[in-house]
Formats: sequence, structure tokens, C-alpha cells
Amino acid sequence: MKKIRFHNLRHTAVASLLLNNGVPVIVASKMLGHAKTSTTLNIYGHLMPTMQEQAAQVMDEIVTLIPVKFGEKLDSEILSQR
Repeated sequence: MKKIRFHNLRHTAVASLLLNNGVPVIVASKMLGHAKTSTTLNIYGHLMPTMQEQAAQVMDEIVTLIPVKFGEKLDSEILSQR
């Protein structure tokens, strides 16, 4: 079994807890004492496998068209008539 220092264990636990609970990488990076967020991402990026899926879902929600029933006016049409 490979020996690890307590410091390493602390970093891994803190990083996984922060990153998997939605804390922005820049915040976690500063808390871990990294000078650059790239260091945090290089070491702990594998801990965030679902973040890309979450980002894709957010983009899908943003760009998905809102269904409009035939004959209803869009908000932009209503506002332009004022």
C-alpha cells in the first residue's frame, strides 16, 4: 500500500467535497492554496465528471424554444404594440 501524507488526504477530501458540491473551481483552488486554477483542474478535474452534463442541460434549457400555441402572440409582439 502506498504511503500518503495527511496533507495529501486533506487536499483530496477537500477538493472532492468542494468540487462535487458545485463550488466554483477558482474558489476551491484558492482554498487549496493553488496559485492557478489550472493546477486544481489538472489534479482534481477527474472528480467533476457530471459537470459537463450539467452544463449541457443548462444550455439546453436556455436555448430550447418555448412552445407557443397557434394564434397566441409572443411577449415581444405584445411589447412592440405598446
